[in-house]
Amino acid sequence: MSISSSTEIPNEEARDEINVSEADAIPSMTFELGDIAKGLNRPDESFDLIICKKTLDIILCGASSVADARKAIRECFRLLNKDHGILVILSSAKPEDRAVFFEQDDWTGVMNIKLPSKDDGHERKGHEKKKVESYAYILYKQQRSQTEM
Repeated sequence: MSISSSTEIPNEEARDEINVSEADAIPSMTFELGDIAKGLNRPDESFDLIICKKTLDIILCGASSVADARKAIRECFRLLNKDHGILVILSSAKPEDRAVFFEQDDWTGVMNIKLPSKDDGHERKGHEKKKVESYAYILYKQQRSQTEM
């Protein structure tokens, strides 16, 4: 999963150009890339926001996919600030197919949003046209009060 960005930066020269323009536009935001399923060498609670665009779907297509998806979500939980961390996951899978990955950690809230579609679907040669649905899952990590525990 990508942390704060899903865009790969092809080389050092392009990375420098992107960092300069992004730093000028949003000085308090940092973009990082990494393999979240393998863990990132960052301290606990390093991020306020993590955005995963279709990467959970891609992880679930690979070998040891369920275990890797669980590791990725657990790593996101570890990396998010305990007082106001937010994980945004964009996925093509329905809530009933993703909920199991959100139940393993102590998220204080999960919001499922079905996103509007711009087109009528995708058509593959020799197959029926299939409507692709997209969802946004917003997971909240906030410190619980003593009365909630």
